[in-house]
Amino acid sequence: MAGVGASLELCGIERLNPLLDRLGGIDPQQVLSVLGNLVEKQTVDRFIDEKESPDGDKWPEWSQGYAKSRHRHQNLLQSSGDLIDSIQSVFGLGRTDIGTNLMYAARHQFGDTKRGIPQREFLGISADNLVELQNTLQDWADQLIQGAL
Repeated sequence: MAGVGASLELCGIERLNPLLDRLGGIDPQQVLSVLGNLVEKQTVDRFIDEKESPDGDKWPEWSQGYAKSRHRHQNLLQSSGDLIDSIQSVFGLGRTDIGTNLMYAARHQFGDTKRGIPQREFLGISADNLVELQNTLQDWADQLIQGAL
């Protein structure tokens, strides 16, 4: 019987690749699903709890004038909830992408000097996120090896 192999390499978080090597012939889509869903959750948590870039830079507060126009239950990048609700992981073609389809999201991710919007980077992986990804992948691999999955 001819064997079919698949390889999976994580770009940007290469530290996890040795764990993937241990698993040999697993379905890469399983790994992408597990990790993609976790990064999606980490990104949403960044909005709700952390309010900082993946590098740990606190998001700039609203200007005083803009702050006066906000309602008391609105937070940075969470006016109507559309942006946070749009964060999703998409699987396909041997990769997982985490992001949003909202056009204005780039203004916040990168800043927009013409509109006076400071950069409030929300997409990316922090050092703590990476540790959580590594631990999750390790736990998932252990369960898979033990036949629990």
